[in-house]
Amino acid sequence: MVFAGVNCYLTFALPGKETIPFHLVWASFALVYGLCPWPRRATLVAFVVVTTVTGAALVGHAIAGTIEWEECTEIFLMAGIMMLLIWHVNRQWNSQARLQALQQADRHRSQQRENAARFGSHEVRTRLTIARGYAQLIADQSAEPTVREDAELVVAELIKASALATNLLTLVRVVEPPTTEPVDVDRMLAAILHRWSVTADRSWSSRSEVGTVHGDNERLEAILDCLLENAVRFTGPGDTIAVTAGAQGDELVLIVRDTGAGIPAADLDTVFDVFRTGSTAGERAGSGLGLAIVKAVTEARGGTVSVASSLGHGAAFTLRLPLLPVLPTPLGKPVSNSAERDPLDESVQVRN
Repeated sequence: MVFAGVNCYLTFALPGKETIPFHLVWASFALVYGLCPWPRRATLVAFVVVTTVTGAALVGHAIAGTIEWEECTEIFLMAGIMMLLIWHVNRQWNSQARLQALQQADRHRSQQRENAARFGSHEVRTRLTIARGYAQLIADQSAEPTVREDAELVVAELIKASALATNLLTLVRVVEPPTTEPVDVDRMLAAILHRWSVTADRSWSSRSEVGTVHGDNERLEAILDCLLENAVRFTGPGDTIAVTAGAQGDELVLIVRDTGAGIPAADLDTVFDVFRTGSTAGERAGSGLGLAIVKAVTEARGGTVSVASSLGHGAAFTLRLPLLPVLPTPLGKPVSNSAERDPLDESVQVRN
């Protein structure tokens, strides 16, 4: 307003040289109007004031004979140009408002879908757990061999359905912000391997010298469980499943290797797709969610996952995640003390 006021004054005070301040007044109006939305009344008042003041200056100079009357056409030209500018800016503001409304509505619908999937998966898992408990009770207490076998079959199917519901819930929660906490990678890998070694007759091995880093312990365990479940599915008794962890530069590198059936070269590009199973999986095919979860969770944390395999020669999945070392405590002591580690924290070699 100060700039425009000074140039309005110069438009009156400089007969014959009013062209520059005249156009600067309109330029300042256009610039300020384009920076932020104006109320309609304020726009109309400003437009009328600027048109009147600058027009009065030109008409006054024309009456005094300082300028030709033809130069007064600038009044209508600048007013017309400003009207076009106001129309264009308003249209752009309206488009942006509609776009923001659509984006907000899309975010709301997406949130509703995520909540529905999250709550639905949770409810389904709860019901499956209850049904599994009753089926297991029937299998344990029934004296009829046929009934017991049927109940055990129901339990096995309910276990699979519960795992599927858990995977769906994990996939839905990928977009949630991660919660970082100190994670003892060595101990976590040893504990996970110990848990899996009880369930599958394989030659298990683990090696890790990473120590404690900042990370999302729950999601890290989830993707490792998915990879180990996949390895168990495509290996048999006597096959080897090995997990190694190490730090390379600013990355945490986790590798899960197995000596199982391997993956055909034609399937390597689609192995991480949702609901996609290997062309040679046959009866060993799962839900098609495990590796999709691994990819989604890893990439959501800024990492990458890759696979190297050939049919009949096993597979090796490599995870690379940003490495965030744990800073010392205020007292200068490390967060984890090797002397206080659980025995599972050491590298393990388990053979069943």
